[in-house]
Amino acid sequence: MGQSTSFLEFAVRVPLLSIADRSTIAIARHELLICASDDGLVVETCQAYGITYTRTLRLLSEMVETAHKTVIEVKAMADMLIQERGKHISPKVLTNWTTSLQKYGTS
Repeated sequence: MGQSTSFLEFAVRVPLLSIADRSTIAIARHELLICASDDGLVVETCQAYGITYTRTLRLLSEMVETAHKTVIEVKAMADMLIQERGKHISPKVLTNWTTSLQKYGTS
């Protein structure tokens, strides 16, 4: 099954997905990549099709765990997503995430 087939399949089976979300899911499915999204419908679709996914804050945490970024850098990235790109992250989720980063220190 080609990538375009999945793209069209998602359009029929999950019509509320945006074109960008359908593309992201189709690429992740066929290239065996991790789909990164916080959108509930995208996550549900990934679960239904057995596509590996991660959420934004988890992805940022993994960057620290694998030493690709520092705690300070990922906190700045999260702030940028919230302040400049209008990403909504509930204060409770953000506080819990920030607290979970303390195990890595401040660098």
